[in-house]
Amino acid sequence: MENRTTIQVSEGLRRKLRILAAKRDISYQKLLLDMISVFEELDKDKTIISIPGKLAGNLHNTIKDTDFKTISEYVTFIIRLILYENSEKSKEADLTNIKKKLKSLGYL
Repeated sequence: MENRTTIQVSEGLRRKLRILAAKRDISYQKLLLDMISVFEELDKDKTIISIPGKLAGNLHNTIKDTDFKTISEYVTFIIRLILYENSEKSKEADLTNIKKKLKSLGYL
């Protein structure tokens, strides 16, 4: 037996979802499955960032043969890497400034 989850929605919301599915050229069922996968990834400590569909497609192809399971995992990794590199650069700049000050004071 297939594992199913039932979600009750109003007729107005159902209409909007069907229109959205048609705009994305996918089935209503596929739209719901996509939405469910997004909600499964979310927890109270996460947020959603919206990126263009074409970029998401490129990212999907990029991670295809990697250990990243989702685009979200990959983007999180890249953002952490950028933040780390930026913090290292600012630490180097701080160290350079400290050395300059110590040298100007005659300590180096």
